[in-house]
Amino acid sequence: MAALAVMDEQRPLFMESENYALVDALPYIDTQLGQAEVAQQVKALIDEEMAHFEARDYLASLPAPTLPYLESAIMAEELARVEAGKPLAGIDVSKYKVEAPQGNNAQDHGSWRKAADGIHVQLEYNRLRLVNLELLERWGKKAWVAHSATVRSAERVLTNEATTVKAARENVNKKRKLEQISCGNELRKLSYELEQYQLDNLEVEKGLHTLEAEVQRLRQAALERNVDIADLDRRAGLDTETAEAAAAETSETAAAPESGEASGAAKGSGD
Repeated sequence: MAALAVMDEQRPLFMESENYALVDALPYIDTQLGQAEVAQQVKALIDEEMAHFEARDYLASLPAPTLPYLESAIMAEELARVEAGKPLAGIDVSKYKVEAPQGNNAQDHGSWRKAADGIHVQLEYNRLRLVNLELLERWGKKAWVAHSATVRSAERVLTNEATTVKAARENVNKKRKLEQISCGNELRKLSYELEQYQLDNLEVEKGLHTLEAEVQRLRQAALERNVDIADLDRRAGLDTETAEAAAAETSETAAAPESGEASGAAKGSGD
């Protein structure tokens, strides 16, 4: 059961459709699908099917994705702001301003202390900027060279991976093409055999009709010459009732022209 569960989890998404086995498209040999007229017919059939098609949730059986970055408190607040239609608040730059207290705050010791703390913050920012400039001046070139080497190494790794994936994709496409071409040859062979069988059946049916007409002609000739062919019918495997029915049918067929001839003769004598 565990193995079946693992296989079910690893099953491709297209197999979620209950009728996936009915898809038998062969794009490498179904070249007529590229024609405009055929494409319109296909689109018309799809639109007709979609008109009474009941939509289903193809992802219902799949687990919900985990999004740790979107589940944080900050992202939750931001998503709530977007949903409420509130504008985005800009960066608060007031803390970077250094201004002396004005008005009543000019005599407030706390206001001056707050302004002094702000000046200390700005001085620390400037000190850090100077340190970064000195580090850039001393180590910037070497750091850039090392960074470039790392980037080139990462590029080579990603390029090799992309090349490997493309090669695997090409191998899959080549395999699919060869298999479909092989299937196409087999399908064409079977189609040719089907046409030949249909032609042979037509020839057989034509021959049967010819033989039936010949049998009826011979029965008619035997009836006209009062030849008993019941024994021949029995030898041919026909029962007596079938033979009598055939003979009766032949008699009726022969009686019709004779009655017509008799009527014509009577009419001629009357004239």
